[in-house]
Amino acid sequence: MKHRRITILNVMIFLAAFSISAAAQTATATIRGVVDDGSGKVIAGATVTLTNTSTGLARNFAVNEQGQYYFNFIEPGSYQLLIKAAGFESYLRQGLTLEVGQAAEVDVSLKPGSVTETMTVVANTQQLETGNAALGAVIDRKTIDDLPLNGRNPYQLLALSSGVNSTRASRGSNPTANGSMAISINGGRALTNEVLVDGAPVTLKADTQPALRPSPDSVQEFKVVTNSFSAEYGRTGGGALNFSTKAGTNQYRGTIYEFLRNDAMDATSFFSNRSSSGKEKLRFNQFGGNYGGPILKNKLFFFANYEGLRIRQSTLRITNVPTAKMKTGDFSDLLGATLCTNAQNQAGVCGGAFTTALNVRDTNNQQIQARAGMIYTPAATAQRRVYAGNIIPAAQLNPVGIKVLSAIPDPNRPGLTNNFVYNEPLTTNANQFVTRIDYNLSAKHQIFGRFTREMNDDTGAGQLGGSAASTTAVANSATRAVNVAIDHVYTVSPGFILHGNAGWTRGTAVRTQLSDGFDLTSLGFPSNIANASGDSKVFPSFGVTGYTTLGPLRNFGNSLNNQDTFSFVGEASMVKGAHVIKAGGTYRLYRISIFRADDPAGNFAFTRSFTARTPTDQLSGDAVASLALGIPQSGRLGIVPRLAVQNPYFCLYLQDDWNVNRRLTVNLGLRYESDLPTTERYDRLTNFGTDLLFPVGVNITFPVNLNIPARTGNPRGAIINLGRSGFRERKQSKSDLNNFAPRLGLALKLDDKTVLRAGGGIFYAPMTGGGVSTTSFGVIGDLGESAYIATLDGGITPASNLSNPFPNGIASPTGAAAGLLTGYGRQTLTTRLAEIRNPYSGQWNLSLQRELPWRMLAEVAYTGNAGIGILGGTTDLNQLSPEALALGATVLNTQVPNPFLTLPVEQRPPVGTPLSTATLTVAQLLRPYPQYGQVQSFFANDSHSSYHALQAKLSHRLSETLSFQGSYTFAKLIDNISAIQAAASVQTPNFQDNNNRRLDKSISTIDARHRFVGNAIYALPFGKGRRWLNNNALAGAFIGGWTTNMIVQYQGGFPLAITAVALAGQTGLAFTNLRPNLIGDPKIEGGTTEQRTDQWFNTAAFAQPASFATGSTPRTLPNVRGPAHFSVNFGIHKNFAFGEKRRLQFRAEAFNLFNRANFDNPGTTFGGANFGVIRSTEDPRLMQMALKFYF
Repeated sequence: MKHRRITILNVMIFLAAFSISAAAQTATATIRGVVDDGSGKVIAGATVTLTNTSTGLARNFAVNEQGQYYFNFIEPGSYQLLIKAAGFESYLRQGLTLEVGQAAEVDVSLKPGSVTETMTVVANTQQLETGNAALGAVIDRKTIDDLPLNGRNPYQLLALSSGVNSTRASRGSNPTANGSMAISINGGRALTNEVLVDGAPVTLKADTQPALRPSPDSVQEFKVVTNSFSAEYGRTGGGALNFSTKAGTNQYRGTIYEFLRNDAMDATSFFSNRSSSGKEKLRFNQFGGNYGGPILKNKLFFFANYEGLRIRQSTLRITNVPTAKMKTGDFSDLLGATLCTNAQNQAGVCGGAFTTALNVRDTNNQQIQARAGMIYTPAATAQRRVYAGNIIPAAQLNPVGIKVLSAIPDPNRPGLTNNFVYNEPLTTNANQFVTRIDYNLSAKHQIFGRFTREMNDDTGAGQLGGSAASTTAVANSATRAVNVAIDHVYTVSPGFILHGNAGWTRGTAVRTQLSDGFDLTSLGFPSNIANASGDSKVFPSFGVTGYTTLGPLRNFGNSLNNQDTFSFVGEASMVKGAHVIKAGGTYRLYRISIFRADDPAGNFAFTRSFTARTPTDQLSGDAVASLALGIPQSGRLGIVPRLAVQNPYFCLYLQDDWNVNRRLTVNLGLRYESDLPTTERYDRLTNFGTDLLFPVGVNITFPVNLNIPARTGNPRGAIINLGRSGFRERKQSKSDLNNFAPRLGLALKLDDKTVLRAGGGIFYAPMTGGGVSTTSFGVIGDLGESAYIATLDGGITPASNLSNPFPNGIASPTGAAAGLLTGYGRQTLTTRLAEIRNPYSGQWNLSLQRELPWRMLAEVAYTGNAGIGILGGTTDLNQLSPEALALGATVLNTQVPNPFLTLPVEQRPPVGTPLSTATLTVAQLLRPYPQYGQVQSFFANDSHSSYHALQAKLSHRLSETLSFQGSYTFAKLIDNISAIQAAASVQTPNFQDNNNRRLDKSISTIDARHRFVGNAIYALPFGKGRRWLNNNALAGAFIGGWTTNMIVQYQGGFPLAITAVALAGQTGLAFTNLRPNLIGDPKIEGGTTEQRTDQWFNTAAFAQPASFATGSTPRTLPNVRGPAHFSVNFGIHKNFAFGEKRRLQFRAEAFNLFNRANFDNPGTTFGGANFGVIRSTEDPRLMQMALKFYF
């Protein structure tokens, strides 16, 4: 009774800690089989012993009445299988390799005879997948060791799997760069993949990217599962990746290595050649070593690994900067062709339909014919005048704007475009430490613990050569990561096993901007702006259409963010007849401590609108002219708090793998899981109540001639301060508690060499992604936002300028003191709706595997993935209705007296907000929530997707001289929005028209129609033990022993999404994703890729839409895609033996062997300087040499 009570207590303890997977979560394998006498009669009671040949650990199982044996939670490695039964010869199978996540099946027929006689089989032939219907691939130790890895980043090996789309970020040569896991698996979003190391999750809450990159020399192997896996897996919208790290064995073994790169061995990039700027610098050293062995033989083992990385490189930056003349107000060099009008009074370059001269007046009151590139004076009427000579008088130049322009270096190349070329120096210092202890306490208890610490430091000088105005993709950043895993397997009996796993991952990111410590008053800004920037005293951010961006990366100031993932796993596995039943659960806690200053010194956007002939004219005006005059189109300054947010996650699962007979296996599973709502330690999060009555009533009337009905009473819509202002609910969304995910798999052996598999299920994706941002978590009252008011008359006349951009002062955080009035009158509110649910997908597959001669395995599969309620990006809830938009720009831009100013003082919008001005536009007052500007709902379930693919794979493994694998994927992915959990390196625009989202359904921006990837390892047939020159010691020493390897990738280009910049004064349009009108065919026929870099598509096929109108261009172009990717990575290595236990390996590797220019996508912002232009490529050919010493 005592033993039974202890067993029940153990079960309760383990299942109290909830889990995600058994074999999946623990990075282990299973092996099962049937033992019979050769005639089909099973041999119940036979003893099966599975022994790890590296550690000596042996586990036993007595064959049950169905003739079956089963081992679970097996560490990957080399094993021998011994089967004994009275009256039969013993069976010994040696060289049995079990891989991570593998469900191996070894059926054995014993021969009559004495048990002292042994039939020995030495074989590890490739096996069909007969135990389940999941699709995926195992990347074994030899593959990791031998294949050429760019940056030695094991995540790149994911690209070897079918259905995996790679991106530029995932192919990069810097292994510390974020985005190395930015891949889409079988149509899933790139930021919804699960990544585990020894069963512990290493992904973080903010963007679901892994906090660290395992050193390849610390990894034993890993598995990627891509479709329809068992109920043990979850919290993924794409695939699951599980690493198993190396462990010590009964032998002391170690490795020391150094990988070296130098630009002297590299090719020059395409654009460096074109600009004659010289080869980009590269000094790359990756070094380290590991050592492991027994502390107590067969009992206690250790393993330790260190890897260091030092990179000194430069990256070519090509950009547009204003000329020295332009920085003094002289824009005469911009003057272009004369302009005429057509019969519809539209302006264009004279010729063809444009025959009537377009005459305008200059500032000297002289009538002249208009020319492209003319700069006009901002005026109080729509009839602006051209600056005489296209020169702005010095007296009209804004002192702040001129000082900003003076911070930009002069061009170092001729012309007005691509006139500044700079090789930005970048440095990387990284170190990683891994320590693992394994303890076989007894045959019943196995325990291991692992600790990983990673430290990365990156610096950049900026694309403008170190100027305070320079922006960079790197800044000065320091990231730190810790991952801890503790694992325990308790074999209660051979048929009943308990397992527990605990993990902790922390990711820390510190970013210091290049202009840290900058004094804003030196530019002429008022002291109140400088004082508001707090700890982030940096150069302001300036977006200048057609020119280089100025200031901090992505408008951020300095930042310090900590993220933690705590995980606890408990599960049980039981063999019952022909059933293997697993049950378990996981509990996780995700935490983020955020400080990231958003726009701390101001963020201002400049376009041509205020200096064009009319606000909508695209043939005149210039953004630099607007900057010289100090008149932005928009701007803001933010004061943000430090946040501490968290959300729990839990799951329960039950899985039954039923071996119906020797030919059929059925996998039945049910999973229940939920990402629970987010809370904040000090209750500073918000929701937007769409049906709440705003506490202030207002009488909104319009001029009689406009014939617009009045709006009276309290408008709907208000900010809910969660946990404050009378709201007891602290959670940012409702708990989604009905997430049941059934799974079904079938594996049918048609014959001994063929298996037909089918599977499907429901999979819930994580409620994460979106980055580390205060605003993205819906902070309103605790966020001080000052909005720049650009115009009061629809973009004709500027309302303010840079000398005093916030004349009503800087808005300070008010917390929840305003109650339902929080955010009243603000330009932009970013919040969340409470009705967010866990996104999910339906996945299914049908596959056929066939063993072929010469140890080859072929597989053909159809896979599908339907995403439902996928988390989208930012949706503007305050967009004008179709009826309001139909009124047209003239009516919508009409200024009317501000009705909010007729209210008592305490009920008016706060002074300084956009709604506190004397007049407002009709468009503002017709918004659904007229008391606010934009109401951005972040993280809504407004996206769906549909993925279908045909996948074919051929592989050959385990040959002494050759192994290869090739896979081809033909796929189609359709969705209506690719954000927010898509890869950061592809386009992810939001909806153009929130009132008609069906128009955004198109081919996805992450669709790769054709993809082929192949890899091969071939030992050249020369030298000792090889076919030729095997008896010539001298020839063998130099010619023999060489092994070649390669990875070949081809992937078609991604679709292009063309966007446009909204014109000044277009209050009430959808957020961020206005598209131009499509007026022609964007496809350009003929020409090589290199020839088309200056015009990838027909830019004349697009036109700016009218004010308050959406563009007709589809979300992605149907007949134009970005450049395809093709690369060959090739390596060769040779081992020099020093006795039996020591060897020195020399390696030489070439990445992008044929130096193909793999171009990035062209610019896709209509009117931008690089619209239709390609200005960057992936890496040229890079060479790498290495020495590895094994002992």
